[in-house]
Amino acid sequence: MRGTRQYRCCKWLIMLLIFSCFYTLAFAAEPTTIKVGLESIYKNVGEITLSSDENLEIGHFNDWGFDKIGELASKSVRVSKSNAMYYDLGTSYNSFDMAYDAAKQYGNGAVPAYIQQGVYRVYTLQNGTGLSPAVQGEKRIAIYDLSNNLLLVSEQNDNGLVFRGYDQVSGLSLTTVGNSKKYRGAIGIGGTTGLTPYNIVDIESYLYGVVPGEMSPSWPKEALKAQAVAARSIAIYQYNRYKNSGYNVVDTTATQVYGGYSKEDARSNIAVDETRGEVIKYNGKVAEALYFSTSGGYTEDAKYVWGNEIPYLKSVADIYETEPSQPAWTRTMTLSEIDACLKKQGVSIGAAQGIKIINRTDSGRVQELQVLGTTGSYTVNNENIRTFFSASNEGSLKSRLFSFKGAIGSVGGGSSGTTSSKVAVLSSQGVVEKEVQDLVAISSTGSFIVSSPITVQSVSGQSVLTSSVQSGSNSNLGSETVYGDMIIYGVGYGHGVGMSQSGAKGMAKAGFSYQEILKYYYSDVTVE
Repeated sequence: MRGTRQYRCCKWLIMLLIFSCFYTLAFAAEPTTIKVGLESIYKNVGEITLSSDENLEIGHFNDWGFDKIGELASKSVRVSKSNAMYYDLGTSYNSFDMAYDAAKQYGNGAVPAYIQQGVYRVYTLQNGTGLSPAVQGEKRIAIYDLSNNLLLVSEQNDNGLVFRGYDQVSGLSLTTVGNSKKYRGAIGIGGTTGLTPYNIVDIESYLYGVVPGEMSPSWPKEALKAQAVAARSIAIYQYNRYKNSGYNVVDTTATQVYGGYSKEDARSNIAVDETRGEVIKYNGKVAEALYFSTSGGYTEDAKYVWGNEIPYLKSVADIYETEPSQPAWTRTMTLSEIDACLKKQGVSIGAAQGIKIINRTDSGRVQELQVLGTTGSYTVNNENIRTFFSASNEGSLKSRLFSFKGAIGSVGGGSSGTTSSKVAVLSSQGVVEKEVQDLVAISSTGSFIVSSPITVQSVSGQSVLTSSVQSGSNSNLGSETVYGDMIIYGVGYGHGVGMSQSGAKGMAKAGFSYQEILKYYYSDVTVE
């Protein structure tokens, strides 16, 4: 009987282990921690400053959090690459504390040295009898206090040491990087030609510092929740884009703007918490849920930006973008600025004479643009059109939805050239004139673009308004050519692909949920 019970016990234990392994394989595909390269503070520099309200701790960070292995004798440290000649005392230790005590007993400037997880030695700068030079790794760093006392040498590797501080005001484990920015989790050291700090933190805490950096926390909660899910999806999709630098993503617009704890806001933190773990998926895989500020009325198809077809990143009418974060804009562009842009691209077509818009995408954005010179022409396509102007006085264009004829959607603004009817409407700015095709009607059943003709009642009686522009599209702006210095009239801000943040705000105000917002901007996706 006892043997039968033991057999059953072993059988259940084996089944539990198998299930545990299956669970790990099935559900651990999406990472729970992330390394964020803090390139906006330090990027491949020679020295990094870290500080805390209490002595900095050293250790490792994993899916369960911070694993402390020791404490440095300083609240503030300088971390730098080290090419100094160190000598090894010849004994290995199992813990930082043992190596620290041995270094203290030896004296002569001896310090503990981290070799790899669970292996420590003692280095000294003073050559002594029987001592051998320490073998230097490619990523050796030295940690000093602000009085220039050497505290630790670390032979950094794939499982290098990380640092963690403490903040007395908040009562949280926070580390200050540079002069002021504070971060949850811990701080590690990466980089290629120099040192770049990275913040290793759980993904949900990472989003605390992303959402308010990408969208105002004062916006409606459903918009913030849509931003949180999109940002979480981006983080997972782009997870190993910066692997060669020792981290996963960066804290700039190259991935997503991330400000750490210093940027957090209680309102956006709630949006993160209420969507915990949720991502956007297409065909069962996490989608690259791109987003941008303002569409100008229509989002863009990914193939017209980067050249490749992405099924869930299609163009949609952005009819809910009623309060665009980026108002209509203008740019003065001189021929000398265009010459500078040609020079930056290494293009020689003589002196710039003008610009010709060859064609547009279905959303109205410029798809092909030709720069005209005295000895030839130069053609730019898709998103390269925006960045071509990076050498101009104001840098890249805000969007590719622009015209040389006038404000897009207004009289003579690059439409059919036929005068469009206007109507006076009452807005937060007072009474303003709007084109009929710019009007959006909101009813109890939803929002829609006003079609033409439309009858309106005023104090002077009824009037019938007609529009000469196709509703909901800028595709009939047509080709244009301009010579000499010019004024560029544009709307929108960003690449235009995916979710319009201004549109998400409008949809949230109209009563849509964050799932509905996401499924509107991303085609045929699930939110799970």
